[in-house]
Amino acid sequence: MARPRRSESTREALIQAGITQLSAYGYHGSGIKQILDEVNVPKGSFYNFFGSKDAFVAELIDVYSQNLINQIVQFIKQDETELNTLDKLKAITLFSINTFEKSKFSNSCLIATISTDIDDKQPLSLAMLNQSIERCQKLFTLLFKQAQDEGLIRLDIMAEQLAKIYWSTWQGSLIRMRISKNKTDAQNCMMQLLALL
Repeated sequence: MARPRRSESTREALIQAGITQLSAYGYHGSGIKQILDEVNVPKGSFYNFFGSKDAFVAELIDVYSQNLINQIVQFIKQDETELNTLDKLKAITLFSINTFEKSKFSNSCLIATISTDIDDKQPLSLAMLNQSIERCQKLFTLLFKQAQDEGLIRLDIMAEQLAKIYWSTWQGSLIRMRISKNKTDAQNCMMQLLALL
């Protein structure tokens, strides 16, 4: 009975180490060996858990995006009575920017980091990346719709389109912060975007 638990623990450790590595260095900048060395797992064991690097990264994206959505949902529930929906969107954005700054702009959003170097040579990762982006945009669509219902956000653009604009601007802001090592431009850009919406 101990063996399956150990195997599951090893698998989870590989996933967490993979998320950390790829969030910092991207798909092509992260080697399986780096991740295995961090977790102290022999190379042959990796393929007991994952069929390929592409399959591994697809799972990382899935786990990361589910965790991201859960964190946002928990954040929203936590401030349910204190903030209106527009203020929740601002708070989520500022919290995320400050979290990135605390990592000295090295450990970004996994989705933003690998979006720049995943292509059709990694079909599983690409499919999961698109699926994860859609899941995140659905959550933000609900938030923008709620803000519209509260009279806080413009009605001439559909909530789904507002979510896409927000998400694309957010991903671009993360990449810009990663390059500039400064949060000011990204913070101003995101707050101005929410003010315009």
